[in-house]
This record gives sequence, C-alpha cells and structure tokens, in this order.
Amino acid sequence: MSQFIDNNMKQDTHIIYLTKQFLCCTALINMDFTVSIGKDFDLNIQKQILDNTIDSELIKRYPIKISYQKAFLKSLMKKIEESGNEVHADLYNAYCRLISLPDGESMHYRHFLIENGTLNCITLKESTNLISKGTTGLCSWQGAVILNEWCAENKERFYGKTILELGCGIGLTGMSVVSTCCPKQYIFSDCHPMVLDMLCDNVKLNFLSNERCKLLNTREATSRLQLQLKYEQTDIQVIDLKWEDIDRYVTDESSHPDVIIAADILYESNSFDSLASGLKCLLTPDNYAIFAATIRNEDTVTQFLEHLGNHDLAFEECDSPKHIMSIQSINAPVRILKISQTI
Repeated sequence: MSQFIDNNMKQDTHIIYLTKQFLCCTALINMDFTVSIGKDFDLNIQKQILDNTIDSELIKRYPIKISYQKAFLKSLMKKIEESGNEVHADLYNAYCRLISLPDGESMHYRHFLIENGTLNCITLKESTNLISKGTTGLCSWQGAVILNEWCAENKERFYGKTILELGCGIGLTGMSVVSTCCPKQYIFSDCHPMVLDMLCDNVKLNFLSNERCKLLNTREATSRLQLQLKYEQTDIQVIDLKWEDIDRYVTDESSHPDVIIAADILYESNSFDSLASGLKCLLTPDNYAIFAATIRNEDTVTQFLEHLGNHDLAFEECDSPKHIMSIQSINAPVRILKISQTI
C-alpha cells in the first residue's frame, strides 16, 4: 500500500508523526498535537497536515470512519486557534464537507505506517465497533499494536523462521512481521468465519497489489487452508484453526513452528485450558511463544498463567517495546510473555 504514501511526509517528522496517529485512528484523548504546535501552526504547516490526512489519496480511496475525521479536524482547528494562528480556509472547507456526510458506517479502514528502510503502510478493513457479529476479532486491538512494535524491535527472532499466529484477527501483527521481519513462512490462524473472510481480504489488499507477490493454488485435501500466497521470500497462509484442534494440526515435526505469537487472546477464561493444551502440542525444546496481553483484569491473566503451569509450561516477562502508540482510550498496560517448555 506504500504507493499512496506521500514521500514529502519524510521531510517533516512532526507532520509524519501526527499523520501516523491520524491514519490508525489513535484515540483523540491520546493524540499529541504538541509536536506541531511547537513549530507554530502557520498556514503552510496546516495545509501539509490536511494534505497528508483527510485530503490524502489514501483516505480518499480507503476512508477511515467519518466521525473520527470530523473529530480530528475539529480538535486540530481548536489547537490552531489556541496557538493564536489563523485557521486555513481549506480546513474549514474540509470540515463543512465532512459534516454533510452520514456517520453510520459499520466498516471502515485503518492505516498503520511502518518503517523498514522506506515508509510503508498496512491498510486494514475492519468493523467500526469493538464487538461485532458476536466476535471481538473484526477490529484491531492495543495488544496487536504493541506486539507489532515488539516484533519490529526484535526482527532477528523472526528472520527466515516459520511463524504461527494464534487468534490473529484481521491481521495487523502478521502483516507487519511479514513486511519488516522477512520470515520464511507466516501462518495466520483464527476460527471465526467472518474474521477469516475479512482477514483474507486484508491479506490480499496489502500483498497482492505488489508485483513480487503471487496467489498460489489453495486446493488441498483439508478445508483448513483458506488462502495461500507468496510475498517476496515469505510463504503466507491463512488457516482455520480452533485451539482444541491443535493436536490434530501438529501431525509431525515439520508442523512445529519456530515461533508462536498471539495478541489480546487472553480474555475468556473458559478457553484457557484448550489454549494451554494446544501450546503444549506446539512447543518443543527448540521453539517458544510470544504473547502480548492487555491487562484489563489481573485475575484473568493469572488464571491463564496457572493453566500454563498445569501443562508444564513456563513463562517469563519480556521488556516492552520502546516506541508505543496507543490506539485506544483505555490506558491499560500490555505484558509481553515468552512461553516455553519447562526445563
């Protein structure tokens, strides 16, 4: 999706940081406008911000929800006025255009800028609601953002490896790892039919437009494989995998991934036994799992850790990534857990 990123953004780190927050719909309560205020909001800066956010080609083609765009622009104009500057006429025009549009979208897009030598963008179609169609998997969660950053800072752990992601949702972490860490194979897994459908759409949206990607034949004896394609040197698969079926998925030594990852899947305690049992099947003395867990309830995570012990699995805390962007208004901590066989 990098073809829609304006290269001129690289010329001003203040604007690119604000753009990065806007594109992924960072909660406005967490939005940092001060990086631009410090530069003085002259008319030229205002126009650059508008061109790289609401008026960008990326947003025109893959729009984020209208209510967020209006709230962002209203907050921006308020900050400009508070700084004693005149508001650019194009900002008023853009706001008038937005308030004439309805807010009732059930789906929208979010865009996550990542840097890997060049500036690239992961675009995700997702639900505008945190819970939709009976699942939480149709939108991006804070744990996926943190795990995304952690993986980017530890890319040597993933280079040339086979990665299995459990409960991947709509694919943010996986597409970032594929783009920045160059694994040999990346396997997205989930089990909700609508999540899998949207995940496949997002994988194709981000990778099939690249000339170095090709769609492979997905006809197999099992219906588990939903999608398979080759992106540069990485074999990408999307599979339907329930945690209680992991023992049937691991059929031989070649079925064991080098690394298992997951983000924000520790919220239903009645699923912990099947998850821990599945990890027991997947883990060997030579591999490990990395989980990012948003701590909304300490007791819930404690229960999961107890299940790990019951299955002779160990865990240790990893350092949090240095650069963290919060996309949600709830300021809950995220723990990074490394899970392995008990030595």
